[in-house]
Amino acid sequence: MASASLPSLRRRVLLVGLPMAGGAGLVMHILAGISLLLAIAFLAALGLAVWAWVLSRLDPGARAALWQRARIGVVAGLVATAAYDLARYGTVALFSMSFRPFHVLNLFGEAFLGPGHSASATFVVGLAYHVGNGTFFGLAYTLMFRRPSWWTGALWGIALELCMATLYPSWLRIQMLREFLEVSAIGHVVYGSVLGLVAAARVGRVAPVVRRREVVR
Repeated sequence: MASASLPSLRRRVLLVGLPMAGGAGLVMHILAGISLLLAIAFLAALGLAVWAWVLSRLDPGARAALWQRARIGVVAGLVATAAYDLARYGTVALFSMSFRPFHVLNLFGEAFLGPGHSASATFVVGLAYHVGNGTFFGLAYTLMFRRPSWWTGALWGIALELCMATLYPSWLRIQMLREFLEVSAIGHVVYGSVLGLVAAARVGRVAPVVRRREVVR
């Protein structure tokens, strides 16, 4: 299988720090009041150093398998993020909720830019951060799970939901807490399930190609 030459789980866990830097930086921002940009920059720099260290100790086959898995994770994460947003918007529209699912994007933008910027600039920055997080969370998932599936993806989404449900209500001072939790929970289950399905499909398509190459050799 394509996953046969992946690095060990211990090494793959070390690599997860870089794609999770955006989310971990937000946690530091919420809990410790550290600048979101500085927190992410620090964690990303640390993650890059870990990647360089791990890659330097891998054989060429393992490095190739790792980069291939990373590409799969980025694609799966991007698709899953789109599904997440569609699920949240659809839930709010279907049940005529008052909760605004994309209001947090403006708050993300303000956390990066500070006050006084145009609404469009703030929204674009917040949207970029949101899409980046969803994409790289997908990358982290595909690194962690050697054999992706819809149900491990769903569990990954639920874990992200638990983190959000713990931190966001007090940070954002959410008034419609019940609607927020319902929309968020549905969105994360959809996100994780789609993530696992897309990653599994792409890993499954890569595996036969790798086997054919091995036979030719």
